[in-house]
Amino acid sequence: MSITKFTVLEHTAEYRGDQRVEGLKPLSHIVEAKFELGAGAAQSLHKGDAVIVVGHERDASFEGTDGVVYRRVIDATHIGPDLGHATATVTRNPRESA
Repeated sequence: MSITKFTVLEHTAEYRGDQRVEGLKPLSHIVEAKFELGAGAAQSLHKGDAVIVVGHERDASFEGTDGVVYRRVIDATHIGPDLGHATATVTRNPRESA
């Protein structure tokens, strides 16, 4: 099974009255995309691109140099460029015959 993995940063903020207050630091999420979705993401996206990711979030942990490291992982079902920050040209992949 092919899996494409990449990290996205979620810039957190909240509104207090009519003022936007930025969070302390961005939250880091690991995105895992399988099969055609992962191949399409790897071919289409580049470091620094703003993306929209839809999927199911879960906790993961592993042994790091300073002990156990905890991460948030998104098992992606959909990935696309954020068209508020870019433009895109859609090229459909050919369907496989049954």
